Amino acid sequence: MVYKIGELAKEVGVSKRTIDYYTNLGLLEPERSESGHRFYNEASLETLKFIEQCKSMHLPLQEIKDILDKKKTMMPDQSIAPLTEEVTVHMNQLQNELSQLKYLLENLTEEQKLNIIRQLTSQTSELIQTLLSFIL
Repeated sequence: MVYKIGELAKEVGVSKRTIDYYTNLGLLEPERSESGHRFYNEASLETLKFIEQCKSMHLPLQEIKDILDKKKTMMPDQSIAPLTEEVTVHMNQLQNELSQLKYLLENLTEEQKLNIIRQLTSQTSELIQTLLSFIL
């Protein structure tokens, strides 16, 4: 199946602007019609779903791009096991770090917790809350 940008956006639940951004970064590669319109195929749909899953795990776009670039350079008969293994290792490292952070946070006094909270940006605070929800 072939998707126009709006159809692809609706299918995955992202904005057309997000798809434009990913296309400009080289994460998605549309096909072009003779009139210059962009069309996305099933592979683009799967790639976009993969990107959104990685983002939900807070992987930076550069790491996602590196993974996708490695996937492109693999021969068709090569296994994706190395990529899966790389993501799994990264997730395990994050989980270990979160467990250590959780232990440290639980043993702080209320005053120490307030001092840390004051120093955190709102984005950092949201990220920590999200990560802690994965291990609780």
